[in-house]
Parts: sequence; C-alpha cells; structure tokens
Amino acid sequence: MIWAHAVALRDGYDEVPTLAEARPGVENALGDERSFLLLAVEEGRAVGFVAGGPHETDGSRRAFLHYVGVHPDAWGRGVGEVLLRALPEVLIKNGYESVELLVFADNVRGVRLYERLGWIRVGLPVPHPRHGRVEQRYAFSPASPEPGA
Repeated sequence: MIWAHAVALRDGYDEVPTLAEARPGVENALGDERSFLLLAVEEGRAVGFVAGGPHETDGSRRAFLHYVGVHPDAWGRGVGEVLLRALPEVLIKNGYESVELLVFADNVRGVRLYERLGWIRVGLPVPHPRHGRVEQRYAFSPASPEPGA
C-alpha cells in the first residue's frame, strides 16, 4: 500500500488504489529468483521500499528498478535517499553491474533525487505506451568494492 498511497498523492487520484489493484505489480516485480526488495522501517512501520530484478531474461547482469516508493507520510525525511544509497551493495551482492529505471519526466522530486545521487539520463524522454505520460530512462552503475575491503 506504500506504492498505492504515494502514486495517489503524486498523480492526484481521487482515491487510493486498493491492495488488490496495487499488489500484482509489486508481486510481478519480485517474481524472479534474482529479484530484490529493500524496505525502510520507522518505529516498526514500513514507510518505503525499492523493488527490482533482472532487466531481461537473457542472463544479462543489468537490473531494472521497478519501484521506488515512499509513503507520503514519510516524504521529505530522506527515506528514498537512504534506500537508493543502500542499493549498490545489494546490486553487487546479487551480481548486477548496472541498474535502470523509468521515471515520469514531470516527477520533479524523483528526477532531482536520482540526478543528485549520480543516476544518468539515458536517451530521450518517451511517451508511456499505455497512457502517453512522458518517461525518462535513468541508469546507475554501482562502484565495485576494492578487493579485500
């Protein structure tokens, strides 16, 4: 429901999507054995998460970050940044060399965060195939740790 609440507020929905509407997408993102989930918890309550997995099924070492979600009650407290700063360790541990994501170009908060943390724009923005809202692809490559570190 973190994602449902965040999207509803970000996109101005009149109602928050139900768990039945929100759950299948997240479950699908976690459906591969190389998938990963990072969860931010404050005072025993989940307030944010990132979820991703293999970018393609061809055995590539690229990941795709399907979700970066922070509950609106926790916006502005650095939850997304903490999750994204923890991501490189998870990527390296799972054998990924890089990760990509798509973000709506008008999601100013998200775009600022990704760019501040070193994510690089890839290509030109393109309309989403279902609804036409413009998306921008970003990529990030985690630094490999020094041997023996």
